[in-house]
Amino acid sequence: MNMETRTVKKNNKPLVGKVSGILTERELAINIGLNQGLKPGMRFKVLADQSTEIRDPETGDILGSVDREKIRLKVSEVHEKFSICRAYSKSNIGLLAMADIFEESQNIPGALEADNSALLLPLSKEESYVKKGDRVVQIFGDED
Repeated sequence: MNMETRTVKKNNKPLVGKVSGILTERELAINIGLNQGLKPGMRFKVLADQSTEIRDPETGDILGSVDREKIRLKVSEVHEKFSICRAYSKSNIGLLAMADIFEESQNIPGALEADNSALLLPLSKEESYVKKGDRVVQIFGDED
C-alpha cells in the first residue's frame, strides 16, 4: 500500500467528489485536487446515479443499498482545486495473463454460479454513461 493511501485510510473515509468535465474518451476532470490531498496515482471509481436496494429474501425488508460502479480512474495530473484522471481497468486475459505467469502467483477470484434471476440487472446503456456531476469515490489498495 502506498503512502497516500495509508494516510487517507487511517480515517477509513475515502475522498468523495464529482466529475467536473469529460475531456476525452479516456480522460476526465474531478473536483478534488491538492487542497484535498490528492496525489498522482490515487484511484477512484465513478458511481451510478442511483444505489441498488438490497432486500431480505424472506421479509422483503430493505437491508441497505450498494453503489454500482461505472468505471475506474487513476489520477494523472493534480491541480489546486481539480484533478485529471484516466480510465483504467484491471484484466487477467490475453498478453497480461501471459506476463503474470512470470510474476509471483496471484489469487484470482472465481465466479459465482447463480440462477440468472438472482443476479442484479446490469446498468442500462444510459445509466452506464459517465457524465458531468457523477459521484467519484476513492478506491483503496485492497479494492482491486
